[in-house]
Amino acid sequence: MASGHSRSGGGKRDVILVDTTWGSADFFAYQLAKQGLNVHAFTPFLRRPRSLRMAYPYRSYVEEPLGSGPSESLAAMVEKVDPACIVPCTEDALYWLWDQPYHVGQRCLPNVTPAARPLLLDRALLLAEAATWGVPTPTAMPLGNLDDCRAAVANGLPLVVKASRSIGSTGVALCRTSEEVAGAFEKFSSSGMSVSAQRFYLGPTYLAGALFVYGEAVHFYVGEKTVVWPPLTGYSFVIESAPEPHLSSLLRFAETVCKNLEYTGLASFDFVLDEDGVFRFVDFNPRIWGAADATIPAEVDLFGGLARWIRDGAAGPPSRSIPGISHRIFPKYTFEPSDMSLRRRLMGLRDAPWSNPSLIFGEMVYEFQRRTTKRA
Repeated sequence: MASGHSRSGGGKRDVILVDTTWGSADFFAYQLAKQGLNVHAFTPFLRRPRSLRMAYPYRSYVEEPLGSGPSESLAAMVEKVDPACIVPCTEDALYWLWDQPYHVGQRCLPNVTPAARPLLLDRALLLAEAATWGVPTPTAMPLGNLDDCRAAVANGLPLVVKASRSIGSTGVALCRTSEEVAGAFEKFSSSGMSVSAQRFYLGPTYLAGALFVYGEAVHFYVGEKTVVWPPLTGYSFVIESAPEPHLSSLLRFAETVCKNLEYTGLASFDFVLDEDGVFRFVDFNPRIWGAADATIPAEVDLFGGLARWIRDGAAGPPSRSIPGISHRIFPKYTFEPSDMSLRRRLMGLRDAPWSNPSLIFGEMVYEFQRRTTKRA
């Protein structure tokens, strides 16, 4: 275990972020710190090189694998910091927090009821429930063996084969042949997760993300994913805030799901607009999402609202994304693999969070070290 030096908070509220290994988690930490919160990290590792941590937003940190079962190190950190809440930055961190002692787990944001947890552990179950709540979902069937794969193929190709826990293009395969369907099933099922096959809808995909309070989307963003890598099933590189009536339609569907889950916290949805103009709910992410920086130019007060909720228990006044704001996602657009030219990638730095130059510089150094290590 490696522990960083802890500094006095001066009366401010404290928050522990669990698993800050994604670049979006550091961005999240900077935003909360700008809102006056003391931010701490419990994480398998810090992304930033040790020489650049002086400008990190974390007041203290513990570097330790999440492991399995209760963590004495996290319990000790909670006792020392006494955080207002503990925010998981990945799905694995959320599931891990559910295994911690009650006095630790009750500070988790989100802290869903035990009845709702199976729905977050298996997205296929959540989609099936959402359909009963009146939210359109893709035509899908579970895959338990190769006979199921053949039956799914008989209904038509292409298919999207998905593991019960998928993030971006991980755990998702767009399959155009029966061999690809069988291969994806064997790959995903070998990890012990359930697998399903969804009909593929050739239409634009949308992200709907919000701070939900008891299921109500207080601060709500909707954007069309205009550049995605890998194509069709991957991460959003460019997103454009959506106009009406799309915003109201997706707001209604998102709140339907989150009210049934009794959900309070950050979350995002993925929707596809099918050939008949129907939005279909395809995935749910119970955490901060990778394109959350797009909320700032679209004037959604996501981070200010979350800070007010943590401090005062009141997240309002509500905000909604203004339409037509195109945004390139930092650092994905510039640094993640894609077919874009280097010149085009570097142009994406114009949309980087220049109010936090330390974050941008740290990501550039991290990327340089990662690439030089690979070449070595």
